[in-house]
Parts: sequence; structure tokens; C-alpha cells
Amino acid sequence: MGVYIKGMEMPQCCGDCHIGFCKQIGCELYIGFDNYATSRHPDCPLGEVPPHGQLGDLDRLEQMFADIDNAPYSGFDGTEPFYSAEDAAQIIRLAPTIIEAEG
Repeated sequence: MGVYIKGMEMPQCCGDCHIGFCKQIGCELYIGFDNYATSRHPDCPLGEVPPHGQLGDLDRLEQMFADIDNAPYSGFDGTEPFYSAEDAAQIIRLAPTIIEAEG
């Protein structure tokens, strides 16, 4: 499992990283790293989340579609076949959110 800190910006170098000094995380990559003040260590475990809309669990979303497809009926109301774009949009709206959209 990873950690997401809302609003935190990616440190440009190990010297700017407040996480690296946290004893609980134990990041010691900066020790002996010559470019400590100007760059991030090549093995830095931090990853930037690019600008995005609502982020969800695509595996769960895929399962939601499969569950509908395998149901004894094929529409939300039990009568119509599941072929409409609105039906697909409803499944996407019901999918769990992992990280809220930016902005």
C-alpha cells in the first residue's frame, strides 16, 4: 500500500524532502548521496501523481461491469438489455473513488 499526501508537492532534491528525515519511514537514501542538495536519489520511492480527475479502482470497475454482464437480467431495471451509454455511465458513477479529482 502506498501513501498519498494531498497538496504535497514533489521535492526537487533530497535536501527539500521532509519525508526523508522521518525516522518512521526510514529513508536514508540521502546519506552518502553527493547530489543531495540539487537532485533526488535515483532510487527515491516517491512518485508524482500527475494532474487528474477522479481516480478509482479500475479492477473494481471491471468487476462491476462483469457482475452486470453475468446477472440473470441484463439491464438495471431487469427488462432492458445493458447496451446504453447511460447504463455504462451509471456504473462508472457508482465505482469507488480512491483519490478525489484535483481542483
